[in-house]
Amino acid sequence: MKMKLKPKYLIAIIVLFLVVFIATGIFLQTRLESSLASGDPRTASVLTISRILTSISVAAILFLSVVVIRRLQRQQALIKELEQAHTNELQARQNLEKVSADIYDLYNNAPCGYHSLDKDGYISAINQTELNWIGYKKEEVVGKMLFTDVLDEASAEILKKRFPQFKKNGELRELRLNMVNKEGFIIPISLSAIAIYNEQDEYISSRSTVFDVSEQEKIEDELKEAKRRADESARVKEQFLANMSHEIRTPINSVIGFTNLLQKTSLTPEQEHFVHLVQSASESLLTIINDILDISKIEAGMLRIEKSPFSLRGLCSSLETMFQHRVKEKRLSFTIHIQESIPDTLTGDAVRLTQILVNLISNAIKFTQEGGISIIVIPVKETDTRVRLRFSVKDSGIGILADKLDTIFERFEQGETNTTRKYGGTGLGLSIVRNLIQLQQGNIAVKSDAGGTEFLFELEYEILPMTDDQKNIQYPHFAEAGNGLFEGVKILIVEDNQMNQLLMKHTFQSWHLNFELAENGQQAVEKLNREKYDLVLLDIQMPVMDGYIAARTIRNDLKSNIPIIAMTAHAMAGEREKCLSHGMNDYISKPIQEKELLGLLKKYLARQKHTFEFLKASLHYINLDFLYDLVMGNSAFLNNIIRQFLNQFPGEMDALREAVEKKQVKQIGTLAHHIQSTVSVFGRNTPFFRQLEKIEQLAKAKSNPVTLAAEFNKLDDYKQLVLKEINQLLIHNVL
Repeated sequence: MKMKLKPKYLIAIIVLFLVVFIATGIFLQTRLESSLASGDPRTASVLTISRILTSISVAAILFLSVVVIRRLQRQQALIKELEQAHTNELQARQNLEKVSADIYDLYNNAPCGYHSLDKDGYISAINQTELNWIGYKKEEVVGKMLFTDVLDEASAEILKKRFPQFKKNGELRELRLNMVNKEGFIIPISLSAIAIYNEQDEYISSRSTVFDVSEQEKIEDELKEAKRRADESARVKEQFLANMSHEIRTPINSVIGFTNLLQKTSLTPEQEHFVHLVQSASESLLTIINDILDISKIEAGMLRIEKSPFSLRGLCSSLETMFQHRVKEKRLSFTIHIQESIPDTLTGDAVRLTQILVNLISNAIKFTQEGGISIIVIPVKETDTRVRLRFSVKDSGIGILADKLDTIFERFEQGETNTTRKYGGTGLGLSIVRNLIQLQQGNIAVKSDAGGTEFLFELEYEILPMTDDQKNIQYPHFAEAGNGLFEGVKILIVEDNQMNQLLMKHTFQSWHLNFELAENGQQAVEKLNREKYDLVLLDIQMPVMDGYIAARTIRNDLKSNIPIIAMTAHAMAGEREKCLSHGMNDYISKPIQEKELLGLLKKYLARQKHTFEFLKASLHYINLDFLYDLVMGNSAFLNNIIRQFLNQFPGEMDALREAVEKKQVKQIGTLAHHIQSTVSVFGRNTPFFRQLEKIEQLAKAKSNPVTLAAEFNKLDDYKQLVLKEINQLLIHNVL
C-alpha cells in the first residue's frame, strides 16, 4: 500500500535532512581544522566530502525555498478566491434582500388584498391593503382571527358551505361576499382562492386574492364613461366630416358639372385650355377631399370591402384610357401586361383595386419626367377557386431616398421635404393604398434606386367560373335618352342648391328628359301627392324637410313605391345603408358623374324597346352575330375590342389616304391588307371588308392610281357608316 505524504510532512523531512547535512558539515569542518593542524594526510579526502555536502545543502535550501514560495502563492490565491466568493455572497444576499423587499412591497401594497389561511381557517398571513380595508392591525389578525370573522353572517354561511367542495376541488373563483370592517361598514368583495396540499394529498392551507368590487364597479363606470365620450367624439367627428364633405362637394359638383357642359360647347383653343385647367383643379381638390375622408373611414373601421364580379382586363383597359392623355402630355411610355393564364372574371372589390392602382400610377406619372411606366400582373398562387395576384407598378422617375423607404407609407410622409412644394399632393395617397391592401389581407413593398421606383403588392381574388347560362346571356340593349329610352318618363328632382338645380336642368335638357324641380322635401311630397312621376332624385341635406324624412313620408304616408335615388355630398361610410334604411332605392354621391347617373336612370326607367334582333337587323357594316360569338358574351372583352379599334383604326385610314394621295401603289396594297385584320372583328362579310379586299387586289394588279383613288373614296364613305354603327352600339349600351 502506497503512502502519500502531505506537503507539510515532506517539508519537515526536508528540513530534518538539511539539519543533518548542516551538522555533518560542521562536524567535518571541525575535523578538517584538526587535520590541518596535525598534518593528517586524509585532509584532502575530508575536504572533498565537505564541499560535496555543502553543495547538497545549498541545493536543498534552494529547492525548499521554491516549494515554500509556491505553497505561499497558492495559499494567497485561495485566500483571494475566498474573499471574492465572500464578496459575491454578500452581493447576492443584498440583491436577494432587495428583490424580497420589492416582492414584499408589491404584495403588501398591491391594489387587491392577499391572505393565507391555515388548515383551521385562521389567517396566517395578510397584506397591508386588506388590513386597511378591515381596519385591524396585523398582530390583531394573524393567528387570532378566522377569515369568517371579517365577513357578514350571510357571507360566512356561504363560505362555510363552499369550504368542503373547495378542499376537494382545490380552487374557488370570484365568489361574491361582503366583508365587514372594524367599524361595521360593508365592503363588497370578489374572492378567488387555491388550496395547498402536502405530499399525502392532505389539505394544509389556502391562499386567497380579494378584490374590492366597489372599486371595480367604479373603474367599470369610468371606462363606460370614457367609451361614451369616445363614441360621442367619434360621432361629432363623423358629423363634422359629413357636413364638411357636403359643404365642399356641393360647389365642386357645380364646378365640375358646368365645366363638363362647357366642354360640349364651341370654344376657342384658349377657352378650352382655361376650362381644362378649371376642371383639373376641381378634380385635384376632390381627390384631396376623398383622401381625407378615406383616412377617416379607415381609422373608424368603417371602410367596407365589397365582393362582386369584375373583369380584370376591362379594369386595366379603363385605367389605360384614363391615363392616356397625361402620359402623352409628358411623352412617356405606358404599358399594362396581364399574364395570359390569369382568369379575366374575378370576384372582389374592383373599386378599391382601381383606387390603389390610380394612386400608384398617378404618383409614377407625377415623379417621372422621361422614360415610362409599366404595370405587370402575374399570378403567384392559384387554385380552382382562388388566385393570388402580384401587381407591379414600375416607373423610371426620380426614385425614393433609401432612408425614406421604411416610412414612405406613413401618413403625410413624402420622399423629400420639398416634394409637396415641387410636385403637390397631401402625402395621404400611399398611406391609403397600404390600408386598402391590408384590409383585403394583402401586402405591399417598394423598391427604389436612381433608375426609378417599383411598388409591388399582392391581393387574392375568387375566380368566377362562367357557366353555360352565363355564356348564353344576351347583352342589355338600351337606347340613349335622346333616342326614346325615357320617352314618356317624368322625373322629380329635389334639390335646394340653385347651382345644382341649374346643372341638373342643363343635363336633363341635353338628354331630352321631362323633369320638374322641388326645393325641399315638403315641396316634393306635395308634388307627388298631386301629380304622377316615374322617379325621384332626392337630395339629403335640405331646409324645411330633409331627404330622410321626405323618403319616409313618401313610403309611409303616400304609400308610394316610386323609385327614389338619393343624391348626397355626404361621403362617409354607412351613408348608402342609411339611405336604403329610410326607403330609398339607390344612392349616388356628389359630384355626380353623368355616366353613373345615366346608368341609374337606365336601371330604373329603361323601356328596352330595342331588342337584340331589332338592333342586329339595323346594322349593315357590323356582323353582330359574329361579334357576339367572338367575345362569347364577355362584355369586358367586347369593351376592349371596341376601344382598341377606335384607337387604331383612324390612324390606319389616314395612312392609307396618304398612300393613295402619293400614288404609292405597293403601300396601298399593304395597308389595305393590314386594315382588314383590324376590321375583321366586325365580320368579313361586310361592305367595308369586301371593299378593302377589292383595293388590295387592285393594288397587287398595279392598277391605275386614279382607279385606286376612286375605290378609296367609296371606302372612306363606308368608314363613316362603320363608325356610325359603332356609335349605335355605344348608344344602345351593348357594352
